Amino acid sequence: MTADRYKGWDSETRFQSLLDELIPLDMGSWLLPEVRAALATLGWQLLPVSPGQHPPDPARGRRPEVAWTLGSPPEGPRQGVGVLTMASGDSEQVLGLEVNLTYGIAYDDDHSSEWHFAQTARELTERALGGPPTWLAGPGPRAVWHRPGVSVAVMLDEGCVILQLLRTANGTESRPGQPDVWRGSVPAHPCAPEPPQPVRNWTDAQARLSAVMQALCAQVPTLPGAFTMNLSSARDPLRFVSAWNEEEDLRVEAFTHFADLADPERLTRLGWRRRGGLWQRRFRGAQKRSEHAREATALLVDALITLEVDTSELVYSGELSTPRGLRHLELSHLGVPRAAPEETTPAGG
Repeated sequence: MTADRYKGWDSETRFQSLLDELIPLDMGSWLLPEVRAALATLGWQLLPVSPGQHPPDPARGRRPEVAWTLGSPPEGPRQGVGVLTMASGDSEQVLGLEVNLTYGIAYDDDHSSEWHFAQTARELTERALGGPPTWLAGPGPRAVWHRPGVSVAVMLDEGCVILQLLRTANGTESRPGQPDVWRGSVPAHPCAPEPPQPVRNWTDAQARLSAVMQALCAQVPTLPGAFTMNLSSARDPLRFVSAWNEEEDLRVEAFTHFADLADPERLTRLGWRRRGGLWQRRFRGAQKRSEHAREATALLVDALITLEVDTSELVYSGELSTPRGLRHLELSHLGVPRAAPEETTPAGG
């Protein structure tokens, strides 16, 4: 097909064409010769990225593990800019293929923003793969369809819409870059496994919770979606605090069943407000103001300490709500176990 055939295509047709080309490819075990041969069937060629050179895709930043780029059309994606990510310890093992759709698809012609185009791209991918994503995740945020041999993902990264094909091995995803801070999984599991790096103390807990809260506030509304999160004592689930978003705002709550432990004057000085026997605080515009998430985290940690909850007994629970339904919120980065179903206390008591 000549390049002229693409000029009149709208963004949805261009993205659908990319899905039609990439999804049927067999990457084998994702070794470089196998990936090169698979991409060659599309007429695409790989070009090495010189040591110390920035990848040509400005949305990816400095990615030292990116070793190959795809040539310009027709030798590369006609619908974006593509790169291959290699394993840091194996120059022959490919971890994933990423195509930056923002560079190559003029989605501004028929979409109001990159978020709008990302939503359309997720819907088209859902139709192409025959069902909803296996999980939603961040940072990103990403919608991921887990399939044998390869995961397909649509994500937002620094204002750019990215289509990813990621190698899967032994039933897990080999994702390049930083690990997921949060996930919304379906179907929900009754109890997530123990975290690989348990939280050490309240200083560590506050730092991790702050990162989780910032990611949830900034990314979940773009799905669009809403999250609820509870932190509680495994020995006494009534000792808990809650956080949830209301579109771009963040609301936190504490002392639902232990008002006698709270010092009303002190809580008022900290910005808490008593509403119908509940101590709450609302942070407006938390989606775009990370300092709100940090301040809310400090309040929640202070409340947990006041409730005499120790980090050794700390557990979490939560849900992610999207137009497609509820999902199970997983926060492995938090470093504490997920509460068993009978220990879960819903936000708002």
